Amino acid sequence: MTQYTAPTDLQTALKQNCERSRRRRGSVLFRRGENALGMFVVLAGKVSLDFGVDSKFARSYGPGALVGLPATLTRRTYSMTATVIDDAELGFWSLDELDLLLQRRPDFCRQLLVILGERMAENQQMAKALLAKDEQPEQHSAVV
Repeated sequence: MTQYTAPTDLQTALKQNCERSRRRRGSVLFRRGENALGMFVVLAGKVSLDFGVDSKFARSYGPGALVGLPATLTRRTYSMTATVIDDAELGFWSLDELDLLLQRRPDFCRQLLVILGERMAENQQMAKALLAKDEQPEQHSAVV
């Protein structure tokens, strides 16, 4: 009989102990403004995150990415819309399951904070780009 040993790294734990599903291209995982139900781990394929305003500011994420992490940790609404852009295999972590994991493995909190900080900085850059776009004067063609 082999004794189970818990993974030492957060990514491994998130991949091994998640609820797995497959989603087709075009599937929406969650929409901006919806209450957070949990986060997704991208196991294969790609997921796009955008503010639902301008797709040229969308960011795509591949295997290993944690999608919906900020809203899940804060138990707020999702600030972006997540859409599968390449057929994907995903792992899902509900609010409660993620809480249990972090209670069992408090050492994972630091790793999640690093990921969360990186994601927040990236989201801030996207928001600034959107604001800068909105602040530019509209170009009108002259009709003579």
